[in-house]
Amino acid sequence: MDVRQYLSRIRYHGDSSPTLDNLRAIYQAHMLTVPFENLSILCGEEIVLDLQLLYNKIVVKRRGGFCYECNGLFAWLLGQLGFKLKTVSAQVWTAEKEEFTSELSHVINVVSIDGESWVTDVGYGCVFRTPIRLVADQEHPDITGTYRLQQEGDTWFLQRKSKARLDADNYEAVPGGIQKDDMAESGEWTVMYKFTLQEHELQDFSEMCTWTQRFSSFTERPLCVLHLADGVVTYTGRKLITTRYYNTHLTKTTTVLDSDNDILKVLWDTFGIRLENPLVIKE
Repeated sequence: MDVRQYLSRIRYHGDSSPTLDNLRAIYQAHMLTVPFENLSILCGEEIVLDLQLLYNKIVVKRRGGFCYECNGLFAWLLGQLGFKLKTVSAQVWTAEKEEFTSELSHVINVVSIDGESWVTDVGYGCVFRTPIRLVADQEHPDITGTYRLQQEGDTWFLQRKSKARLDADNYEAVPGGIQKDDMAESGEWTVMYKFTLQEHELQDFSEMCTWTQRFSSFTERPLCVLHLADGVVTYTGRKLITTRYYNTHLTKTTTVLDSDNDILKVLWDTFGIRLENPLVIKE
């Protein structure tokens, strides 16, 4: 790994010694520059959990990736910078099925600094912008909402209290095929995922990585998420959704992308992604 090239990719030019302040800064830089995306799956590109391949995709080709790719490569970067960390498995709560996903279905990193542990996750999509201290019942304010960890035995649960969303009448229309989003934010605590502190190697996730590319919801439609200074921008199917965060609420504006060329233009202009293979567009 060329550490300088990786740091340049995430536009980080500060001190990189293994301190908490630097971890926070590097983590946030990563969130603001590397998209969470599943486009390889919809382009027929196999994702293999080989660090050099992930480096070539995310750093050299300036793409993004899903959890195994982004968190796997980020762990490599932190290790190269001298941070002490371990990679652990998480299981995501699915509200539709009212159950957690399988073991090894998500991966996060836990970093240890001066006797304290911090949860990092650059591979989830819309999630916390700064590392969360591994301590129970302590609220963690963030632009995307308020987070906390709860503990039951050896299992930790990440919860988020979302910002309330404004009524549709308060949405600002913009030119270009606007569509109002019907999803409402409750402002209540919801479980995002659970995890234990059992350490894993990245290769432990290979079987689930292959399954995800064949059978998961990631095969249904393309998805790309990038954090902005004041929000999050999401491409999915034929929609571009821009979320803006305020102190107590959020707003969402959805633009319909009528043509494949519109989608490719958005991927380049908004996410900095230029695809090498045709993208299968699914609604």
